[in-house]
Amino acid sequence: MKILFIGDIFADIGRRVLAERLSPLVKEQEIDCCIANGENAAGGRGLTGNLAKKIRKYGVQVITGGNHSFTIPDNDVSFMDEPHVLRPLNYPPGNIGHGSTFITLENGMSIGVVNLQGRTFHNEQLDCPFRTGKLAIEELREKTRIIIVDFHAETTSEKLAFAAYIDGLASAVIGTHTHVQTADERILRGGTAFISDAGMTGPEESIIGMNAEPVIRHFLLQTHTRFEPSSQGAMLNAVIVDVDDASGKAHAISRIFERISFS
Repeated sequence: MKILFIGDIFADIGRRVLAERLSPLVKEQEIDCCIANGENAAGGRGLTGNLAKKIRKYGVQVITGGNHSFTIPDNDVSFMDEPHVLRPLNYPPGNIGHGSTFITLENGMSIGVVNLQGRTFHNEQLDCPFRTGKLAIEELREKTRIIIVDFHAETTSEKLAFAAYIDGLASAVIGTHTHVQTADERILRGGTAFISDAGMTGPEESIIGMNAEPVIRHFLLQTHTRFEPSSQGAMLNAVIVDVDDASGKAHAISRIFERISFS
């Protein structure tokens, strides 16, 4: 199975990139399943039910989230109960939504997806992503050997530590959140593919998605500054993971970086 994972979809530019480029890319690369982080799809922060429908229409089977999953601009959170929309599993019990899912594709193959949030330099009051993540993976392995983990976290060390912890149990651990694609993709000894961060699908001429001037002003003055999404440039950041159908172990992982010119 070939799985495409798209780095954080950021605002209008990110959605336009998907609308124009995703379908051709799936055909070119013979992709079986597409997963995308969508926690920044609504104006650079959060997601809505309407945008989730659009992202799915573009060809994404599962939308993962992160620390902005509960930032819902229109306050309608009902879409978060859909099985194809995930938020981090390790938020306290009682929160709306799901942190893992199991889906069957049109070709009859099945895949499990787990969404976790790291705690280092983040919300340390969350449940342990290591323990909760491993338990979810073990439960999914009773249904399928093909399991992808979106580990949404600040530090490369926490992401890699988790991948080493569950090496051989999941097909891939793909880092998200920093919006900067890393060049450390690899296959671990147990057969789990890993990359610290898949990057961002959105405006390239930006500071991780935002207009540069307000961000610079914030660093200079150390006061609150309103950030606005950039509309300059467009890029697609993603990874493709090639997984053995029977064992669930990864054969290969490769990065995609494309600059997009809209027609």
